Formats: sequence, structure tokens, C-alpha cells
Amino acid sequence: MKRSLLLGLLVAALLGGCGDGGHGTVQGYVEGEPLLVGPKSGGQVSRLAVDSGDAVKQGDLLFILDADTVLARREQAKARLAQAKAQLENLLKGKRPEEIAVVDAQVREAEARLAVAKQDFERAKTLLANRVVSQKAYDNAKGDLDVAEAEVQRLKRERRTAQMPARSDEIEAAKGEVAAAQGALAEAETAVRERSVFAPRAGVIQDVYFREGEVVGEGRPVVSLLPPDNRKVLFFVPEARLARVKRGETVGIGCDGCPSGLDARVTFVSNQAEFTPPVIFSVQTRDKLVYKVEAVPEGDRRALKPGQPVDVTLP
Repeated sequence: MKRSLLLGLLVAALLGGCGDGGHGTVQGYVEGEPLLVGPKSGGQVSRLAVDSGDAVKQGDLLFILDADTVLARREQAKARLAQAKAQLENLLKGKRPEEIAVVDAQVREAEARLAVAKQDFERAKTLLANRVVSQKAYDNAKGDLDVAEAEVQRLKRERRTAQMPARSDEIEAAKGEVAAAQGALAEAETAVRERSVFAPRAGVIQDVYFREGEVVGEGRPVVSLLPPDNRKVLFFVPEARLARVKRGETVGIGCDGCPSGLDARVTFVSNQAEFTPPVIFSVQTRDKLVYKVEAVPEGDRRALKPGQPVDVTLP
């Protein structure tokens, strides 16, 4: 509201010199058309990355809503995905090298016991033939040999199994866990992007409407951003000079600090006449009508500041 009042007073002051004094020049001012940037849904501003007057590039971070919640959810989803992938990889590869090494050691021990059992059996066999030992001693040696051989075979099968992947149903279940974790992470990333708002275009931050810790309602802008191209010149032309200004015509622009030779293309000419504002009524201007004209500057517009007075040279 204050800005509108100030601009209104500025226009009123400028219109005091809206006549061209015979030189084809009228006075006007620069108007900016900022972009109002806000989130898709409401929330608390947890981080504000810009302030009024800051220049930003397209894609620069402007602000984040509810950062602690969405970032923690994303980290949790990342951890879950990493765990699911590790479990699937473990099932596909079989046991770890350390576990296989333990089985190998057990196989070597069983083979050593088998060698001893073979020696005992051969000795018992010889002694039985010489009638030195009983049949029972021979049978015991034969039993120990059979047990040792069976133990070696069992451990070797366990060794082969340790190198094999898990059952197909376990692998499919693990793959499902990975897919679910990936979906959860994608949702968390989307939430972070939706709560993080970036500059849609390059420009200068004009106003900041909400600060860190404040709650933004749905549909409310947090900052206003003025791109370099969103500047136009407004001026008022007396009725007697209106025929010299048409859409598509080029007018000259002059101001303090502006580059020389700056032109603007007329994009709008009002069809409705306006009286000169009462604040600048005088005996000479009371009955004069003026028409509002808008023109878009050509070339680099960064030198033009909103509210800045300019001299407009008519064609």
C-alpha cells in the first residue's frame, strides 16, 4: 500500500511536466513487474536464503519450509535403501569370505580325523587277521572310519552351499524390499523439492514477506523477484500528441545513469482519457486530458530502477 501511494505521488509530480514544451518530450517513470514466489502448500519457513536487494540466478535456493522434518525423512529413506541393497547383495553372493574360511577349517579338521580313523581301521584289520584283537574292536574301528568319512562329506557339501546364493524366494523378497525403499526415497526427495523453492528466473529480490520461523499460508508469496526483463516505462501523453504514439512505435528513453541511445517499444496505448490528477491542477492544465502509454525498453534494462523518473522522447 505504501509503495502504491508513493508511486501515485511520483506520477502526480511527474505529470506536472507532462507537456513537451514543444520539444516532443514527456515525463514518465519505470515500473517493475515482480514475480511473487511462494510454496505449493503452507508451512513454517525454516531457512531463508535471500534478502531484499540480493541478486539471484535461475535455480538458486530462495527458501525452505519445514526443513528439519523433510530432510530427516530423506536421510531415513537413504539408510533403509542402503540396508535393503546390502541384504540383497549378501543373498546373491552367499556367505562372506570369513564364514567360508571357518567351514574350510572345519573340513581340514575332519579330514585329519578321517586319516587317523583310516590308520586305526587298517591296524585293527591286521590285528584281527592275526587274532590279536576281537571282532568288536575291529567293528568299532570300522564305525569310527565311517563316521569320519560322513563328517568330511557333510562339511564339503556345506562348503559348496556357502558359495551358492540364497533361495529364489528369499532373493525375490529382498528385491521387493529394495524397490520399496527406492520408492520411499523418491517420495522423500519429492517432499524436499516441494519444500525447497528455487528462483524461477534470474533477477533481484525486491521484498521478503516472511522470515525464518514464520508460518506461510497456502497460496501466499514469501519473496518477490524482479527479473531484468520485467521492467516497463509508463508515461502520459496529452491528447494533442496522442497521434504520434502508436503500438509498435519506438520512443527514446533518457534518465540519470541510463545508457545513451536507450529505446523502448510501445506495447499499450490507453483508449480512455484521464484528467490530470487534482494535485497538479492549474489554470493552464485543468482541462487537459492525458492517455496512459506503456513501453518495453529494448536492450539491457538493468540500469532502469522501479520508480525512477525518465524522459520519453516521442517519435
